[in-house]
Amino acid sequence: MKYFILYAVVVISYFHFNYVICDKVKIVGLNDLWTLSNANGSIEIENLKIPSGVYSAVAKKYGDVLFSKNKEKLQWIGDENWTYKTNFKAQLDNDTRAVNITFHGIDTVANISLNDYHLGITDNMFLRYSFNVLPYLQTLNTLKVEIKSPFHCGRQTKMKDTCERNMFHKMKISFGMEDSPPVSSFGIWKPVQLEYYEVAIVRDIIVTIGQTDSLWILDIRVPLETDIREHFYGELWLFAAELLAEPMHIKPVLISYKEPQIKFQVNLTKDQVSLWWPNGYGEQKLYPLYITANCWVGETKPKLRAKTLSQKTIKIGFRTIELIEDLDDYGKSFYFKVNKKTMFMKGANYIPAHILPEHAADMNRVNHILKSAKDSNLNMIRIWDGGLYESDYFYNLADSYGLLIWQDITFLRTNYSLTDNFKENIRLEIRQNIMRLSHHPSLALVGINDAVDQAELLLPNELTLNVDHREKNYRQVFRNITNFEFNALTFNDNKSTLGFTTTFPSWILQTDEGRSSYIKLQNFNFSNGNLWEELWNSEIYPQPRFISKYGSPSLPILLSWQRSISKEDKIFNFETYREFDSILKLINYYFGLSTSTFENCTESLIYFSQISQAITVKTATEIFRSKAFHKKTMGTLYWHLNDVWVTLSSSSIDFYGNYKLLYYWSKLFLAPNYIIAAMDNKNNKINVTIIHEGSSNDEEEIYNYKVIVKTYTWFNLYPRKTKKLLIGNMRNGLLTYHLSMSEVFATPFNITNSFLVFTLQTQNDTELSRNYLFPRNFHESILADPKLKLELFFSHCIEGKTPFISYSIRIRVEKPALFVYLEINHPDVERYTLSENGFVQVEPVKIIHLEVTAKSSKCVNLTLDNLRIMSVNQFIVDRKQKTCPGFIQ
Repeated sequence: MKYFILYAVVVISYFHFNYVICDKVKIVGLNDLWTLSNANGSIEIENLKIPSGVYSAVAKKYGDVLFSKNKEKLQWIGDENWTYKTNFKAQLDNDTRAVNITFHGIDTVANISLNDYHLGITDNMFLRYSFNVLPYLQTLNTLKVEIKSPFHCGRQTKMKDTCERNMFHKMKISFGMEDSPPVSSFGIWKPVQLEYYEVAIVRDIIVTIGQTDSLWILDIRVPLETDIREHFYGELWLFAAELLAEPMHIKPVLISYKEPQIKFQVNLTKDQVSLWWPNGYGEQKLYPLYITANCWVGETKPKLRAKTLSQKTIKIGFRTIELIEDLDDYGKSFYFKVNKKTMFMKGANYIPAHILPEHAADMNRVNHILKSAKDSNLNMIRIWDGGLYESDYFYNLADSYGLLIWQDITFLRTNYSLTDNFKENIRLEIRQNIMRLSHHPSLALVGINDAVDQAELLLPNELTLNVDHREKNYRQVFRNITNFEFNALTFNDNKSTLGFTTTFPSWILQTDEGRSSYIKLQNFNFSNGNLWEELWNSEIYPQPRFISKYGSPSLPILLSWQRSISKEDKIFNFETYREFDSILKLINYYFGLSTSTFENCTESLIYFSQISQAITVKTATEIFRSKAFHKKTMGTLYWHLNDVWVTLSSSSIDFYGNYKLLYYWSKLFLAPNYIIAAMDNKNNKINVTIIHEGSSNDEEEIYNYKVIVKTYTWFNLYPRKTKKLLIGNMRNGLLTYHLSMSEVFATPFNITNSFLVFTLQTQNDTELSRNYLFPRNFHESILADPKLKLELFFSHCIEGKTPFISYSIRIRVEKPALFVYLEINHPDVERYTLSENGFVQVEPVKIIHLEVTAKSSKCVNLTLDNLRIMSVNQFIVDRKQKTCPGFIQ
């Protein structure tokens, strides 16, 4: 800290003696005191703050669009055009050569005017729009943003596609998908700024990091945004307290207005830096870079007090990353190496944190989701292309949490018009967003084409009726444009530090004598794949090289439902969710429970839907992880991590941040040390796989583990048989053992009266991992009533802005209890976290720790009436009962 303060003093002194005559670019936020009105002026909402959306702005008067049946009741809002308006004062002086109004995000189609002068039109919510307003600026100004209804705007086009969404670029989830409501947002979803400057503004810093045997090489590019049409001069200072002993000065150079940027290189010896590692492999060391650019017109230095200084601070991390796609004995590989270390990617798909984009960057919400990802052993997040390019805060968190980012370009399932204007729109979108994100060490891959070509081939339109022509045009747009823009932003000698790919999930891309052709066959040996498999049988799964999307839906907890519906609403309607039919069939097949069991029993339906989801994803993930031998399968990204609202969905974390069983289980089945046991009925074997993922500094260490196999019956808490497997000399990787099923289930044990518990231990008996093998469908097993008992025996609370509230829960059983499920229900609870949930209890007493996040700054007093517990046993033991068994208290 002392070193940093001393360095700051040096920086201030340096500025004072070198260019005290210059001023910084002046940036004024225009984010307060906006008014929103509809087209006929019958509705007017005052004192709004930006970011804002129409649905959010009118919520106090008309209700939250996500509450109860409001999305239908408030549909009229989306059918109208709305106008945002604000008044502001401007201060001009003779040294101001340029003034911009910059909109960092408008959703989506809008006309913008200042003092009744037309500034421009927006039609892409992912673009930053800057308008030169100096000719129109007055002392008192009126700024208007007339936003068109996304439905009306689409209907004016000649294209035909779902919701007419193809002539402007907006996040696709707005139009409604499997896990999201059809709430088509519109508004000013990012900040608005008034910018006074002399020549240019620094918005981004592009840092490409390469290396030699002894050096790290930083190729740094500073783009300069300018509206002037003449060459100008610029100089630059780089301050990096932990990397450079003194500031680095780039002397004045003449800069072309056609390609305004300053490029330079910094060389660092390797012993000067610490590496940045993904979560689970080491620390995430970040180094701040502070850049100041001074730009002026003419050979003489800028005038006194001229606004020529523009500044930007970023943090970088030193790491290399490679995507290896080589032909091998199985087809074509698809795996990542970070800092030359081959890694299995464990991740999830991320969708916007809210269906209304103005709330998607909420810091508390985003931090909770990404911190949860880190805590559940994820090392990669795929930002799905039906959503957004996320906020700077999101990517900064990903850097600090060690979460690699697979960033999709936002072109999901839509048949766009290939006009010159739209192609230029695409170029700008990619350029702006990649420039903003490229310095982040977490950014691992930029991908495009999640079903773009598939949607194109299925959804023809009047403008491109010929299939071959359509296919050719789409290859041109979504490959040539994106490749061109990406290459333009990357130094030729350091492209390996950031990957770019055109992905074709479950499809093959082959090249024959320079001609590319799409082979429309699923061949998982050649590609990253999307997989939707609803069975729990580990023997039926295909084995792609990398799984970027797989999952199963479930219902969120009762507490979350109660916050989003009225008392008159039903939590669940079987007819509304067609995909729930497959889940009910699974529950019937494995548990022997018919649909009638849940018709009047919402709590039980929630419970079994979450068990179904957790078992499905756990089974798939275990199979994929066990196939890392010879790099056959090297990554799994489940669908999906979070939710945009409260609904039946494939998320592991619901809209309010509460964890489903899938999340609790994923902390275990994605652990770096893990044991997998799977039935191989064909060969009468049980395959046991031991996984060890080492950290960055234990490449040469050898680990001696042992596996303990315990046989339990459903009527005894203590194991009836124990077998030990010794494992020696294990480095990073996997080992597989095979047990004879006939020996394991020899008399008096059989596949209906017993189950197996596998534990992975160190040689000094420290347990690293535990897993269970249930050899038969649960309704065919002879389960007993475990006599569950529950008690609260310790609580602790510290009141404050965010009070810390914790409890300890003691659970007693007399027989093994299957998938014990705890749920908290209290009106003052925002969300809660349990140390475990959905667990198998084979010990008489188990202690569970509970942490509660309250809605206010006060403590929450829980009693047993607020805690409920369930197990599968109670349903299997008495599956003929007609009444809802509810919760055991």
